[in-house]
Amino acid sequence: MYFPYLRGRQFDLIAIRELVEKDLIDELIVPIIEPIKLSSTLISTLKAFIEKQREVLLIQNPCVGNFAKELEAHELFECYVELLKSPYIIITHFFNENSTVEIHEIATNIDKNIEDIAIIHNEEKVGLLKQYKEIYYNVNPKYNIIPYEQSFKRRLRGQNLICLKNVFKKQKRNTDYSLKVDEFFSEEHLHYESEGLLGFSDYSVVGNDYSEGGFAPYAIALHIVYFSYDDDNDNDVLWIRHFVSDSNDDIRDPALKCSEALAKLEEWTSTIEREKIDTYAIEQLLEHFYRGSYPGLPTLKKLALMHHIQLMNVFLRGEI
Repeated sequence: MYFPYLRGRQFDLIAIRELVEKDLIDELIVPIIEPIKLSSTLISTLKAFIEKQREVLLIQNPCVGNFAKELEAHELFECYVELLKSPYIIITHFFNENSTVEIHEIATNIDKNIEDIAIIHNEEKVGLLKQYKEIYYNVNPKYNIIPYEQSFKRRLRGQNLICLKNVFKKQKRNTDYSLKVDEFFSEEHLHYESEGLLGFSDYSVVGNDYSEGGFAPYAIALHIVYFSYDDDNDNDVLWIRHFVSDSNDDIRDPALKCSEALAKLEEWTSTIEREKIDTYAIEQLLEHFYRGSYPGLPTLKKLALMHHIQLMNVFLRGEI
């Protein structure tokens, strides 16, 4: 199973909402949402997963944004709390020094058992494992999301483990992606079961960096993952290709920059086996190129994210 970790930005939420609404993903994909604010988009995304009877993990004590501080005063609070009662919304908790109290409060307030809750462990706080084992001494959490670190694997062996790894190599500037157009991305989809894991997780093509605001870039970079056969693994590993615009001297004319990046994507798609990249998002990106339309940066990011998640679903279904 694949657990893409999303920071709850609007384009992240719309990406997974559209994927589930269009039946482009199934139960093999379980997104993890770290919400940054309570919004109508978050509500509609949760409703979409409930309606399709698909699980989604929702972090209740996020480390970014102002979600927790603004929650109870928000006009959507009551609607939000009601959605949390659904069995398809998996309450997720960053384990911390106060978790003994907090986990039981969550279970009581939402009328769920502690084994219905998913736990995320921080690699900098290995010492908290003793406290965790005192809480979960005779049951396991629904899911245990752990860092890609052997100490966690050894100490929590067999307890519904999912390894979270940051595999996207983020650059300081979009133009820097043109220095290495093709990069190895991930092979976790090949090994997680043999390593005793229930699933694998990453931050997709966004990375784990978080910032509140955006800015007009000098260059547009489109990040597209694809499968390539690897002799060492005797299977398909995941690579990522960066399509970067050329007119990058200033921030003017983002539509032209988009067209330049999409032209490179279109040329590349004619050289690769289509089943290795064939997704709804690729079709949409190519349609924008053929029509000469500029969908905006958030939509480009959304489609790159949708492509990765759908492609992983296709692989896990054995269709590649």
